[in-house]
Amino acid sequence: MAYTKKIVVIGTGGTIAGQSGSAEDLTAYQAGELTIDEVLAIVPGVENYGPFESKQLCNIDSSDMTMAIWMELARTVQAAVDREDVAAVVITHGTDTMEEGSYFLQLTVQTNKPIVMVGAMRPATAISADGPLNLLQAMQIARSPEAVGKGVLVTLNGTINCAREVVKQHTTGSDAFGNAFFGHIGFVQDGIARFYYESLRKHTAASEFAPLAADEMPTVALVYLYGGIDSNVLHAVLQTKPHGLVLAGLGHGILPGRIRQLVENLDIPVVRSSRTGSGMVSAMPNDSRHGFIVSDTLAPSKARILLTLGLTKTKDRAALQEYFYEY
Repeated sequence: MAYTKKIVVIGTGGTIAGQSGSAEDLTAYQAGELTIDEVLAIVPGVENYGPFESKQLCNIDSSDMTMAIWMELARTVQAAVDREDVAAVVITHGTDTMEEGSYFLQLTVQTNKPIVMVGAMRPATAISADGPLNLLQAMQIARSPEAVGKGVLVTLNGTINCAREVVKQHTTGSDAFGNAFFGHIGFVQDGIARFYYESLRKHTAASEFAPLAADEMPTVALVYLYGGIDSNVLHAVLQTKPHGLVLAGLGHGILPGRIRQLVENLDIPVVRSSRTGSGMVSAMPNDSRHGFIVSDTLAPSKARILLTLGLTKTKDRAALQEYFYEY
């Protein structure tokens, strides 16, 4: 099929652009070495899904991603989807912070056009590098009429995932991305993107955080709780004066007594989430009394993104809680 409108391909680096001196190196490599044009050049058949327009936003290991870069990315994507000659946007991104970056775009870009984020678990120089096929399948998703209106999508290993739910579940496996609670929303097979579900939560065109307007973002801290945690750990975090706090609690977002006593009277919003990686954190009687917000089914990393954006609109805890039920 001949396409007339472009896919804008934005490169940010990551393993998909990584290189090593040995084809056997699967973890000892340098991320963000190849440009986006060099990455595209090693994808057989990608020309069948053009025309393309490429942009190199940055070329970094995604462990070095910052809110400032994601804000620049959101504005770059918004500018692309606002153009009449653009059908979709594909973004290459490192996998370590892909779950956060994709959700940030899900909330801050106003469009119904497909936005697909893709990465790789093996560098471009590795035996059986997964980047070329992942990127080709990202193009196939971007060209699918079924991808319209589904928000930001994440693809690796032939799976299609919603940005709200997707998490990295394995350190090195090519099938690292998914969600144990919700599963994949679709798959790519034989060049065809097939969808079975979609997110019913607000996103992209329906998001009140889009298009991104803020020039600066509030600081929100994320603390992982554990058995025997000393309150001094949290004291150290609070001394940095964050505007909000997300706690990756035990089980159902449970806070140890010494931690609960410390945070129940804070003058900043506190979100209870869970470190378990699956399931819902629902409200309990003490939450409303102490002003705690619950994360619903959002992973702690994503709860931090939503609280950050929520604080650009309001400090009211009831209103912030509604965001967690709506987005």
